[in-house]
Amino acid sequence: MSQKDRGPGVKIPPPLIYLFFALVGYGIESVRPAGLFGLSEVPFLAYALILAGLLIAITAALHFWRAKTHIEPWQPASQLITCGIFSYSRNPIYLAFILVTLGAGLLLNSLWITLSVIPATLCLYQWVIRKEEHYLEQRFGDTYLQYKQSVRRWF
Repeated sequence: MSQKDRGPGVKIPPPLIYLFFALVGYGIESVRPAGLFGLSEVPFLAYALILAGLLIAITAALHFWRAKTHIEPWQPASQLITCGIFSYSRNPIYLAFILVTLGAGLLLNSLWITLSVIPATLCLYQWVIRKEEHYLEQRFGDTYLQYKQSVRRWF
């Protein structure tokens, strides 16, 4: 069975990466509290980040559904999605994870949860994105390479 048929070989569901590091941040916060701000605007910003993240994730998920291809990064892709939100970001769902985690950190006034985005994103890149990009290059060839050239990974 070729890699095209197997999928990218991702072993860890990406949401679990962010959840794990956010929980580590929460644990550190309970032992060594480090609040962020005392500003009244923080809850509004926190909710705005969470809402933006959820809207981005839902929009991206609808594109997968319409294209009748797998959203799970361990499954093979039947189509390359390049329209809608995917014309601005190659990884909008991962961007949504970042926004929701940042919003949760702000809402809980936790420096550690907010900072958990950094190791989570580094692990996501290493364990997921690199594999996905290699797989998509193999699966879709020049079409993916052109898409990769014209659309940023994030925003």
